[in-house]
Amino acid sequence: TLHHTPIGVLRSVDRPVYDTQMTDQLDAAIEQNGKGDLATMLTGGDTWTVAR
Repeated sequence: TLHHTPIGVLRSVDRPVYDTQMTDQLDAAIEQNGKGDLATMLTGGDTWTVAR
């Protein structure tokens, strides 16, 4: 009896990881815009009203 053995091709592909991409985007935003102030953002006067 002839048995067929499944085989596959494995390859290693360097892909960016979500955490790495997020960190890179945050670092770029801080470099471009400066470090933000969370307290000012949270207590700022600008608010959005969302209507249903």
